[in-house]
Amino acid sequence: MPERGLDSSWLHAWGQEVSQGVSRLMESFEETHGYPAGDNEVALADDETRAAVTLLTNRRPGYVALLSLFAVIDSVSLPDIGNGYFIHPPSTVTAHLDEYGAVRLKNGDHGIVFGSDGGGNLFALTADGTVHKSRTASWNDEFYAVAASLGDFLEQLRGVIEQFAVTGRPGAL
Repeated sequence: MPERGLDSSWLHAWGQEVSQGVSRLMESFEETHGYPAGDNEVALADDETRAAVTLLTNRRPGYVALLSLFAVIDSVSLPDIGNGYFIHPPSTVTAHLDEYGAVRLKNGDHGIVFGSDGGGNLFALTADGTVHKSRTASWNDEFYAVAASLGDFLEQLRGVIEQFAVTGRPGAL
């Protein structure tokens, strides 16, 4: 059964909490790590995002959770959290679908690539809502499940940020 859409108020709160946590981290980032922080942000959806979501909806209407995410959040860029974590904007997701298609997963399912880490490993969402990660920086490599749902993935990402704030080392995602 496909994952239900994510609640917009929960997504707004998640975005705000992540933004606040990252802002606190960046206050002492250069002092702690010895180099200036890049642009770490949660970008909220705007009219351009909504236009790109319409295109994505036309191509992959069954991905309700991803469409719910993009109704609130355009993208997430966290280059300084561990090796980096990124949720691509819907325009990039659509462009990647047009260029590469959906990725093939081990069990015969297909997934839409919606994000990556700083090493180029890809995150893909299946129609049933499971999030998978590539083992290497390749569209054709093996993917393995990392989260039961997009909401679970976002919670894990928040945990990675929190762990990085406390220990200086991110958790694994």
